[in-house]
Amino acid sequence: MALERVRLGFCGVGRIADLQCLGYLEHPRCDIVAVCDPEEGRARERASAWGAQRVYTDAEQLFRDPDIDAVEILTPHELHATQTVAALEAGKHVSLQKPPTRTLEEFEAVARAAERSDRVLRVFENFMYYPPHQKAKDLIDQGAIGDPISIRIKTAGGRMGEGWNIEPATQAWRMDREKCGGGPVTFDHGYHCYHMGRFFIPAEVERVHAFIHWTQLAEDAWHDGPALISWRYGGEPTRYGSWEIIASLEMRVRSKYYVSDDRMEIHGTEGIIWVTRCTGKLLEEPSVILYREGETQAFHDLPVDWAESFRLGGLDFVDALLEGRQPPQGVDEARRTLAFALAACRSADEGREVEVEEILKP
Repeated sequence: MALERVRLGFCGVGRIADLQCLGYLEHPRCDIVAVCDPEEGRARERASAWGAQRVYTDAEQLFRDPDIDAVEILTPHELHATQTVAALEAGKHVSLQKPPTRTLEEFEAVARAAERSDRVLRVFENFMYYPPHQKAKDLIDQGAIGDPISIRIKTAGGRMGEGWNIEPATQAWRMDREKCGGGPVTFDHGYHCYHMGRFFIPAEVERVHAFIHWTQLAEDAWHDGPALISWRYGGEPTRYGSWEIIASLEMRVRSKYYVSDDRMEIHGTEGIIWVTRCTGKLLEEPSVILYREGETQAFHDLPVDWAESFRLGGLDFVDALLEGRQPPQGVDEARRTLAFALAACRSADEGREVEVEEILKP
């Protein structure tokens, strides 16, 4: 059932909330009415900045608030499943930060709760809203490179201490494999890249092979890089993808946000598309470049600030609730992307190629 106006609550207001709020604050038919965070001071600061009426330190109180239609869940991964189930059972629509859960078992509990409810669940993955990625997808859909047959993604990590100031506690849980569900790069950030592998190629990923090097930084702190992950899509023609993580941790990456950057190259039967930036800016080049029929076309006028992807994603969630439609990614799409990520983790741990169906149907 479509809403006339969206009254939103935020569950978790850490660093990423700086961007997650943008579309909600801009939309003329959305109000952020409540904020929840275990750190009350931080919650009150956000509530004051956003004009929210109520502050909670307990997520259950937020979910029971009858004046809230939908919640944005931005908490650590280990809390995603229980909080999302509780929110859905309380009758709230849910936008859940990626990755949705740490395991497929946790995800299925979320999926069952979504099925029992008549509420919208979307797993938010902002890369799909980034304007250069949207432009590349539009070009592919228009047939600019023929049939897309290969994607290559490269992520370059950079020197810590620049870009965003990230709280030590936030870094710590991401580097704990149990709390995170995997590595900070190949699982937490990786969900973006696995979804891009599915976003640009019109076929499901069937087989995955991964090399992931782990470096122990402290007793419960691990960094997963360098890494090289490759996969094969199903169907015909034969199509492959790959993602390389470079642990260039002494290199300065120009970024207002996380000190890393992602670049992509999508080959088709008739051309190539390059996307040259995302979180940061390593290259002084147009953000999207198309090669076709011996000619190169560059697109100079696209918004390239990473924050734009969050703004557009927030606007789309509100519009979906107002229009009574399912925004991307729903349960089925999110399940496939999570299974892809988990297949990469299992492949690296066990030193073998893993079929995605093995994850989906153990």
